[in-house]
Amino acid sequence: MHTPRETPQRSLAVYDPEDRTLPSSALRRSDLLSEMRQSIRHYEHAATSDGPPNPLAVRVGYVDTLYDHGALVPVPMTPDERLLAAKLQSSEVADYGLSVPLGAGEAACIAISYHRGWTITTDDNDTLKASLRRMHHDQSFSYERIRKLLIRAVHEGNITPQEANRIHADMRNHGFWDTRLPFP
Repeated sequence: MHTPRETPQRSLAVYDPEDRTLPSSALRRSDLLSEMRQSIRHYEHAATSDGPPNPLAVRVGYVDTLYDHGALVPVPMTPDERLLAAKLQSSEVADYGLSVPLGAGEAACIAISYHRGWTITTDDNDTLKASLRRMHHDQSFSYERIRKLLIRAVHEGNITPQEANRIHADMRNHGFWDTRLPFP
């Protein structure tokens, strides 16, 4: 009997600290890794073996340090959250106004924010479109974009306006699409 191969639904799709302990043979299978580990591995492989570490690998890899110091707490998904995330990654995605299924990380973020009433922070337009469609009757749904977070960081005294603009420009240099500076 043949059953179709399914992509495993990871309950820690965005960041799974256990990824660090996988053997190198498992690390070659990106579908077995959280999205953060996939990013770290991508930037590690982009570096030359005899050169200095890739600064992007170091930057993205900082997520492990945040976890080690208790500043990042991975959130396992509930069964209801996993069901919604699976729908957002399937052909049922049309029910959410999309023509292409979302990635595991985006789907997990929507499911968690919806079921827990948490604010979602993203600049991914498909994620926002699906979130808004899913939660259009729920007045408590909230989201933030990166520029808004940078502005808040300045207003709370965490960074200067110049630092916010520098961070934004740095993100733009790495493919971030938002062209409007937080502090023109």
